Amino acid sequence: MANLQNIRRRIRSVKNIQKITNAMDMIARSRFNAARDALLSNMPYVSKTKEIMKRVMSQMRGQEYEHPFVKTREDLIASHTNGDGKFLFIVIAADKGLAGSFTSNVFKSAHDTIEYDGTDIINSVENEDDSENFHKKNFDALKDVVPMRSSNSKQGKQYTATGGMARANAHPSGAANSGANLSVAREYHDADYVDGVELITVGRKATTHFSQRGYNIIKSFSGISERPNYKYAREIADLVLERFKTGEIIDVTLIYTQFKSAISCIPSSVTLLPIITDDFVQGGENLKEEYIYEPDVVSILNDFLPHRLATRIYGAMLHSAASELSSRMNAMSNATDNAQELVGRLNLFYNKVRQAGITNEINEIVGGANALE
Repeated sequence: MANLQNIRRRIRSVKNIQKITNAMDMIARSRFNAARDALLSNMPYVSKTKEIMKRVMSQMRGQEYEHPFVKTREDLIASHTNGDGKFLFIVIAADKGLAGSFTSNVFKSAHDTIEYDGTDIINSVENEDDSENFHKKNFDALKDVVPMRSSNSKQGKQYTATGGMARANAHPSGAANSGANLSVAREYHDADYVDGVELITVGRKATTHFSQRGYNIIKSFSGISERPNYKYAREIADLVLERFKTGEIIDVTLIYTQFKSAISCIPSSVTLLPIITDDFVQGGENLKEEYIYEPDVVSILNDFLPHRLATRIYGAMLHSAASELSSRMNAMSNATDNAQELVGRLNLFYNKVRQAGITNEINEIVGGANALE
């Protein structure tokens, strides 16, 4: 028979854990509201920078110019095929745990993007992620988002040509035999492959995860996952631009978690550099107004591109912060509910054991009295 004292001790322990998870749930809920407001405030600015970029690139259509950050799709494919530089990935994750599957989903998406081979280079290269279209369509809807108590949303996987070409160029087989590399896609300690990839990590969890697997982390940031700051995004952008100018890297991919609602956060990846002129020209054809730029369009582009890059990184950090806090809020809420359910089962078990003990004592008394007769 179970010991009543051990059951009482277990009930007290579960109740103490329930108090902790409930407090963490309330803290995450208040921080989530602040993170969501910051994301909502940043959305119009991100959308406007995208519109400006489309206008500038559409006005440069037909002009002969060379820019280290701007390439045509054919130039991009040629640079990937030559494989002269490295591939840089910016991974944004969390500093702390207890956020459900948030961190593991980011790592899973990162490994899929970095390690798996792409099958269609031309159609897979992305320059504008869906989050910016989402900004415009759902700005008002996001305001009414109410934190809910259930999560476990289906996570999407996204494969880009950047990761595929990185894997193909890292091995002697090259892009022609990319399918043969799928069987070894999960070999994290492949020295030849790791040498061709560099990482910038945001979040202590990301730094620990990738450093243990032998990746070259050139810069890491910690303590800012829940409260992003624009100066860190600008620091990342300056580092990326400097290494891209020198030719040390030929492709930059941003991996983060896109926030859609309090119960839906999807890991996403987007190519930051180089900028593909074809995509912006096609997007700028619908813009009716034409502007006259002073001193000229190319000078405006030179000054605007670094700011645009920093804005996109900062927007991704805000998305990741809102996703992390909503995931932690849902995880702690579920933990609190599970603790309450467990306390109820333990109380029922305690009462059954106590009743069985009382019944057994009564039987012993009755048996003793009968024996005396």
